[in-house]
Formats: sequence, structure tokens, C-alpha cells
Amino acid sequence: MPFRRIAALAAASVTVLLLTSCGSSEVHGTITEKEHKPARTTWTTEPVTKRQCTTSRSNGKTKRSCRTVRTGTHRVSHRHPACWQIELDDDAHELCISKSRWDKVRVGDRW
Repeated sequence: MPFRRIAALAAASVTVLLLTSCGSSEVHGTITEKEHKPARTTWTTEPVTKRQCTTSRSNGKTKRSCRTVRTGTHRVSHRHPACWQIELDDDAHELCISKSRWDKVRVGDRW
């Protein structure tokens, strides 16, 4: 039973977020293009580093110096969700909107 409550709360939160984001758009114009961009993953390579320190003694004083050393690289994934995009003529805005709303609008409609 608790799982159903958690799922219902999560679904309600997502619904409110989607409705709020769709209704708060202050961008206006005429729809000039509609395009669906499927979900995708892109990858980047980022350096892996570690901090390497050395200690030396001279004239009774201890001196410590540290530097960052590159130890290799690793690949990082970047997930891009599916986007139902419309392009507007005013200021050349591109917006991702819900699929249901995207299905209802047509090129030439005012946004």
C-alpha cells in the first residue's frame, strides 16, 4: 500500500510540474516548424586527476608542495530526453512541449 501512495504522489508532482512549465511560457509567436527528437545519450571524455604532494626539509624547515597530476581519462554519459519541439518565428525560439500538446498544434498556429 505505501508503494501506491508514493507512486501517486510522484505522478501528481510530475503532472503539476508539467502543467506549470507549459502554462508559464512567456514566449509568443507563430509556429514555423514541428520536430520530434528522440531520446539519446551522448558521451564526453573527461580527465581524471589526483593531487600529489611532496615534502622537503631545508634549514630545519619543512616545505610541502602539491600539484594536480593527470592520471587518465573516463567517459561520461549525458542523457537527453525525448523532445517534441516547436520553433517560433519571433526571436527564433525553440521549445520542447508535451507530446499531447505537440499533437494538437500545427505549423502556422499562434503560440
